[in-house]
Amino acid sequence: MAKKKKHKNTDLPVVMDYGIGCISVYDPVDMMPYRDLPITEQTRFKKLGKEMKAEFKWLAASLTMEYWNENRQIPFGEEMSKLRTRLLRMFAEEYSILLKDDTELKNYLLTLVISTINKQLKSEKEKQT
Repeated sequence: MAKKKKHKNTDLPVVMDYGIGCISVYDPVDMMPYRDLPITEQTRFKKLGKEMKAEFKWLAASLTMEYWNENRQIPFGEEMSKLRTRLLRMFAEEYSILLKDDTELKNYLLTLVISTINKQLKSEKEKQT
């Protein structure tokens, strides 16, 4: 019978010192010149705390107003999808929380966009009179 070969443990990263501190050769994140903060948690919108929901609402309203001032249209379809993706990315970068893009979030955001634009139109109408 033939003997089995013993394999060395190759799962361990090789750590090298290039004068900028020890970095792992096999970890591409260590090789990058900058580090983004990792997203610490992924959750649903309904599980956010009261403060985080308020921050999300403020961020959504400001993005909606930015879109409204540029296009004077209610975002719908592809434009709404782009707005939602941008909002989720910005929220994740700011608060390190990745929200799941589920139906509840889509419905909440659509309602929020419409109410934000209605408030803006109402305030514009009051300024004219």
